[in-house]
Amino acid sequence: MTGVLWITGVSGFTGRHLVRFLRQSGASVRIIGVDIDVSAAADLDAAHPIDLTNAEAVAELAGREPPDWVIHLAGLMPPAAESDMWRANVGGTVGLLLGLRERNRRLRMVSIGSAGEYALSASSPLTETAPCGGASVYGNTKLAQSLTCLWLGAECRVDVLIARTFNLVGPGLPPHLIAGALVHQFLAAAEEIRVGNIHTARDFIDVRDAVRAYWLLVRRGQSGGIYNVSSGIPVSVREVLDVLSRVSGRSPCIRIDPSRVRVNDPVSVYGDSTRLREATQWAPTISLEQSLRDMLAQV
Repeated sequence: MTGVLWITGVSGFTGRHLVRFLRQSGASVRIIGVDIDVSAAADLDAAHPIDLTNAEAVAELAGREPPDWVIHLAGLMPPAAESDMWRANVGGTVGLLLGLRERNRRLRMVSIGSAGEYALSASSPLTETAPCGGASVYGNTKLAQSLTCLWLGAECRVDVLIARTFNLVGPGLPPHLIAGALVHQFLAAAEEIRVGNIHTARDFIDVRDAVRAYWLLVRRGQSGGIYNVSSGIPVSVREVLDVLSRVSGRSPCIRIDPSRVRVNDPVSVYGDSTRLREATQWAPTISLEQSLRDMLAQV
């Protein structure tokens, strides 16, 4: 499988892992990195600093480096401002698709969605047909992104697939995500770990397993399909803390920080990835304990 792959948001946490996976797997692709700032990206065949809301800039690049596939990672999440999330997640997707519209042949795009697209009322395990919308501002921007991809993609002759990814973990995870925040405090050798709701359970998936799923969807997914990228295992924050204590050999005091407690936070949210597994033969291979060990080992 040879061709040109664009990775939007290539400088981010997932983008860097995706490039590393493709190089290590020996994929015969020319990797084009696209991001607002490409200075943090590495091991690319070419990198282009582009604001995806600028459809003309996207079209100009597509004329010079026409892609066969796009993995659309670019976007923002909290603590970004609401207006910025709408602009990046929806506006950037519109600009990307309009810029690719002038292509003379069809291409395939995997757009990375979020478990946050599902409604708070939806019961777990969540399948791709579960009710969506209303869970959070971020979740709504991601749902709008996914729907925009599916609708506008058809008009622009782009085969679109959606990968709804659950809670990522793995080396380099930013500290504004729950597992990243906990690891950051353990790495700082804090005597006291501040947390919010410790009994809520979430579905954690290692980023290295996730990027493998994205590439398999490029190759084997069904056009127009929505696929959960999840482990299917709910794990509470308390359990994550227990694993971190065990693998680090430390037992800090756990302090509930009222400022971190989320009101009306669902007790348990986890996904059903049967559709992804059946379409691609994908399965997660990295345990949560291994993910956390690798995160603690990061420098």
